[in-house]
Order: sequence, then structure tokens, then C-alpha cells
Amino acid sequence: MIKDQYLVDKLKRGDLKALDEVYLTYKGEFCLFAGKFGLSAEDSLDLYQETMLSFYDNVHQNKLTQLTSTLKTYLFAIGKFKIYKHLDKAKRFEAEEKLIYISEELRLFEVDIQEERQQDLEKAFQRLGAKCREILNLFYYEGMGLDEILHALNYTSKDVLKSQKSRCLKQLKEFVKKDHE
Repeated sequence: MIKDQYLVDKLKRGDLKALDEVYLTYKGEFCLFAGKFGLSAEDSLDLYQETMLSFYDNVHQNKLTQLTSTLKTYLFAIGKFKIYKHLDKAKRFEAEEKLIYISEELRLFEVDIQEERQQDLEKAFQRLGAKCREILNLFYYEGMGLDEILHALNYTSKDVLKSQKSRCLKQLKEFVKKDHE
């Protein structure tokens, strides 16, 4: 541990040979360690280099002044954090890809269902009487209000029109329900 602190002190003074020594000493062990997490050799090496950069920054920003463990333990702790972060990102990306795929599948399925429902609704609509088709068409497709429909179809009372519209809608729902059975 004394040698480890000596290397940290040399790095503080700007001796980059100390950084080379640390890098080469632990590179192989770290890559084996990272490989236990299922990382590729390339990812393991990238994470080791990120670990070394963090170590170097910690020394130069005086976040690491005195080692309380071995240098290897310190480096592997940084590396383990980076590995977990990398794996978490990879899992999230994989999960997002699956969600996109699943949501696309569902969207296509929903479009099929909506088209089927639309066809069922059109069939049921044609089975309605002429007066019901006219009221529902004016209200839902033309966007007319009840007062406008009242005048267009010469109804004497708005309440009578509301009741008729309600009965027509109920009948339409029953036709759709029967067609599904």
C-alpha cells in the first residue's frame, strides 16, 4: 500500500510514467474482472480506460489525496461502478427497443381492430331506420347541434329530438353487439 500511495503522489506531481505503470499493472486483471459481467473485450477495455481517466481526474482535482485501500481496490471500485452504469444503459436500450417493437405491433393490431369495428358500425348503421340514420349522421358526422337538427328535421320539441337520438344510439349499439355475438 505504501508503493500505491507513492504512485499517487508521483501522479500529483505530474509524473505520467506513474500513470503508465498503474495502467499496465491492472489492465489485464481489470479486463478479466469486467469479462465476468459478460462484457466484450472491447467494452472491458473502454471501461478500463474510462476508469483510468476518472482515477487521474480524482488525483488532479484532489479528490484522492490519501489512499485508504490498495490502489487496485480503488480502481476496481471505480470500474465496477462504470460497469454497472454501462450494463444499466444497455438494458434500458434493449428494453426500449423491445418496447418500440411491441408498441409498433400493438399499433398495427389496434389499427386492424379499429378497421373491424368501423366495418361493424357501418353495417349496423345501415340497419337503422332512415330517420335514425339522418339524426345520427347530422349530429355525429356533420357536427350539427341539437337546435340545428331540430329546425332541419322540423321537430317540435328539443326534448323529443333528444329522446329520439338516444333511442337511435341505443338501437345502433344493440345491432353492433348482436353482430359480435
